[in-house]
Amino acid sequence: MQLRRVPYQEQDFARIRNFLVDTYRSVGPNGNWMIDRWNFCRYFAHAMHGTFDQWPATVGLWHDENEQIVAVVLSEGENGGEAFFQLGEAGVSPTDLEEMLDYAEEHLSCEKDHCKALEVRVSKACAGLQQPLAERGYGQTGRSEPTAALPLDRVQTVSVPSGMRLQDGRRLGDYQKAFAHGRAFGYYQGERPDDGDSERAFALLRQAPDYREEMDLAIVDAHGDIASFATAWYDSANRIGILEPVGTIPKYRRMGLGRAVIAEACNRIRAQGGRIMYVGSDQPFYLALGFAVQWQNEIWQKTWPL
Repeated sequence: MQLRRVPYQEQDFARIRNFLVDTYRSVGPNGNWMIDRWNFCRYFAHAMHGTFDQWPATVGLWHDENEQIVAVVLSEGENGGEAFFQLGEAGVSPTDLEEMLDYAEEHLSCEKDHCKALEVRVSKACAGLQQPLAERGYGQTGRSEPTAALPLDRVQTVSVPSGMRLQDGRRLGDYQKAFAHGRAFGYYQGERPDDGDSERAFALLRQAPDYREEMDLAIVDAHGDIASFATAWYDSANRIGILEPVGTIPKYRRMGLGRAVIAEACNRIRAQGGRIMYVGSDQPFYLALGFAVQWQNEIWQKTWPL
């Protein structure tokens, strides 16, 4: 099979999205990204970090002789110096893997401590990367990316404290969501956001093809401020839901709000026909809700002189 790298075009967003859906079905879980990460990468992470316009030029896209997508190599946007490989069911040859690694090192590495650095995530579909990574001087960092899953085999109880109420994206503003996200993840510390980056990113996220307002959930307090939130994404072809993002602002933690908003998300995905809910975490909080870790993607890293 002869592969050819082609420039990424805007119409490729939907094609890659469908490629990820198809490979979940054929390769199975832990093959490639799921649709949440693909949508969130393009419409939130790169918008948040000011790389939205530059990102398309960094996406490596390989076609076969029939112009079908076989592989994608890209960054996520949240951290510099990371490469993610999305590979099709047929896999790629060692020669093609070497070309893709060359591409990642040239286009996706970053400068770190006066050196170039790159981290590569190795999923089940990318197991063939381990040998060429080792031969190039990469080593395992001892860190990994976990994914946990919860079967949606029953309706869950949703308990919202008195004085609070559940709302979704049809009644939630982008400023509300942005400020809550910043407080939950610690990048906004004061009584107002430090900048408008997050608000712009949440506004753009509404344009993501798989975003659905009714799956964008939050519990708000008596003042209408978001206390806890969870956005669910639904891949109807594979009947799976994915949570991204999830958070609770510090002053409202340990009140059961995260449990309640996740339960509502699970119920809404289940009502659409979903069989399972995923989350990219192995925190004890999720394990206590019944999630169980399904896989851990290894993280390999290399540094080399500028």
